[in-house]
This record gives sequence, C-alpha cells and structure tokens, in this order.
Amino acid sequence: MMLKRGAGAPPLYIQVSDILRRRLIDGVWEKDSLIPPEHQLCREFSVARGTVRQALDRLEQEGLLRREQGRGTFVTGIQTPRKLAGEQIGFIVPYVRDTFVPTILLGLEHGAEEQGFSVVFNHVSNSPQQQADAIVRFADQNLAGIILYPVDSIHGGPIGEMVKRGYPIVLVDRYLRDTLTDYVMSDHFGGALRATQHLISLGHRRIAFVSWRDPAVSIEHRMAGYQRALTEADIPFDPALTWEVEGYPDIAQNAFDNLLGARATFTAAFAANDQIALAIYKAARTMGLRVPHDLALVGFDNLDIAAQLDTPLTSVAQPAFDLGYRAVQLLIKRISGDVRDFQRVILPTTLIVRQSCGGGGSANR
Repeated sequence: MMLKRGAGAPPLYIQVSDILRRRLIDGVWEKDSLIPPEHQLCREFSVARGTVRQALDRLEQEGLLRREQGRGTFVTGIQTPRKLAGEQIGFIVPYVRDTFVPTILLGLEHGAEEQGFSVVFNHVSNSPQQQADAIVRFADQNLAGIILYPVDSIHGGPIGEMVKRGYPIVLVDRYLRDTLTDYVMSDHFGGALRATQHLISLGHRRIAFVSWRDPAVSIEHRMAGYQRALTEADIPFDPALTWEVEGYPDIAQNAFDNLLGARATFTAAFAANDQIALAIYKAARTMGLRVPHDLALVGFDNLDIAAQLDTPLTSVAQPAFDLGYRAVQLLIKRISGDVRDFQRVILPTTLIVRQSCGGGGSANR
C-alpha cells in the first residue's frame, strides 16, 4: 500500500489509520476478530513499528479497536458516522504567523473532507470583539458548527449562550475558564515539565521562564509544568526569573534587553513558545551571546524553522495536525447528536532535543 510522502502530505500514521478505519467501516474484519499483527502492517505500509502503533492508538481512542497485552488488537465494532455532505463548518483563529495554525487547519480539513464537510476560515487579529463577531456571523450563516482557537481563556463572548442553545462549538488548544464546551488541547503541562526537567538534567538550576502576557490556560499549564519540575528537583521557584512579553503582532527585540542584561542570574531559558524562543535567540546573537555556550534555550511548539537555525532549537512538539483532526471528530459527533456530556481530549507532546540546550545530538522524549 503506497502512502503519500513529502511536503504537504499528512503524517504517515494519520494515513495508515485512515486506511485501517476504512477497512473497519467496510467490514473487512468482523467484530471481536483480530486484525493483522503490527509487523505485518509495517511490511504492508513500509513504515516503522512506531508509526503503526500511533495509528492503532488513534483508532483505539476512537473506540474502533481494543488492544490486549499478549493477545493482539481486536475489532470492537463500527459506528459509521452520519454523513452531512455539503455542509460547512467554521474555523476561527486569533492569528496566523507561523506553521502551527496552518497545520491544525490541514488536520481539520482532512477530517472534514472525510465526512463531506467544507471549512470556512476566519482570522480575527487577536481581537476578542472580532472573535465574537465572527462566531455570531458564522452561526447566522447557518454553518453546521464552529471550531474555535480562542484568543484567550476569558473572552468567551456569545459562546456560553450558544452552547446552552445547543449550537455545536469545539475549542482547540485551550479552553474557557467560565464556559463548559468540548475541547481538544495538547498536554501543555507535561511538555513543559519534560522541557524543564531536561534543562535540570544538564546541570542548570537557574532557569528563566519567558511567556506572553496572555490570559490563556495553555500558558498557565506550561508555567505549572515548569514550576513542578523545579519543585521535584528541590529548586526554589524564583519569581524574578519569570518574564512576560507582548506577543501580537510581533515581539519587540528590545523586550529582551533587561532579560539578557541580567543573564548572570540564570544559565538557561525556557520560552513558552517558539516565537519567543526565536526572539530570544536573535536578541542574544545581537548582544554577542552564544547559544548554548552562554545561554541554553528551549522552546515550545516545534515550528518548522526550529530545526533550521544555525544552532537548532530544542522544542516541545505539539501534535498540530491531530489537534485539528480530533476537533473535527468531536464537532461532527456534536452536530450528529451522538454525544451529550462535554468531551475533553488531551493529546501528548514530545520533547525534541537539539543543540540549543547544550545536550548534544537530536532525540525525542
């Protein structure tokens, strides 16, 4: 079975899971029967075992497969989603300035296309008012539902009332503090915990945390992961080592003058996202500081550019494609009336170790 490879192609594990899902829907395997073992699927698709396992994990999370230790993977039964061909769903985002949002959109469109939906996209310039206007406009245009990447975690606008009326809305990347909704997000806490633990394992005890001035739970979870790692290593939390910068539309380079001028008080910096990490990286070079010799640096998001820097950036990778894909699955279940309780999905993150932290080599954790 030939898979699409190269730029623009969905991740291999997504393609494998899509093929296996189609076989399940088509009745290739009966309920409670064993599917082929992993090594056989590896040969069929010409992929590594890790790719097959990711695909099977995905189908298990969807309730289509059941994996039993020592016995194999079994079919649990198929519920074919109700097709709503020709309908539209909306995708509203605060900004588009890097590869993260476009990759979410790719996953979202892939999932929507499978069910016969099309996607209407709207960018709101990080404005709560523009976000509220876009939500109301999409609902007035009779879109079947909305996937929202919120501006922050406090400005829900009309969302609460619309959810009470039963209008399908799924949040991605973060949730609202005062409104219950379906949402899909990454394990921000776990990713930040592993990133900080890695810096500590390299001998750093004075680690700065730099983030947006952004009232979003995603940033708060990353801060919490950073603090937990310090606590577990018996390193006192020092508020003087936490810095906030404005993030939209661009980060001013002079925002880091004081931070890097105080570099003697810390040896490493964990940036809450790669945009901040890249700004620190450029500011450090302007000041004649070397990464990682003078300053170890870790980011979050694993943007495409992270691996292309002269000193490649260690970063926490989010499963952006899967965020979009899983959000569509939740939305279509909500549109179809297949769920009552609010669904909350947390997807794992991976620490990609490169040279910027001084750890040497490349590895995934």
